[in-house]
Amino acid sequence: MLRRMTSTPAMTLTIRLSPPSLDFWVDVRLRSFGERWVAAADIGGNVEIGLGAGARQALTAALGSLGERARSVLMADPALLAPSSALIGTSS
Repeated sequence: MLRRMTSTPAMTLTIRLSPPSLDFWVDVRLRSFGERWVAAADIGGNVEIGLGAGARQALTAALGSLGERARSVLMADPALLAPSSALIGTSS
């Protein structure tokens, strides 16, 4: 049975991943809903959705259609450092 989510997201992050070794960028929106995260990755006008127990897991799932190399490069983009620090700061 599906339940409607009526609460607003606890946290929303917006990030542009654009590592120099790739010739494209990905705009990402990460939202937390209680213990779950949703990532929406805009890849060339197509939005890929990923779900996960954590933000990184959701983002990895959303980037899945790009293949292992591109996904690894994007997940190592320094643009993820500041959001990661913000998440760590809110978990304590």
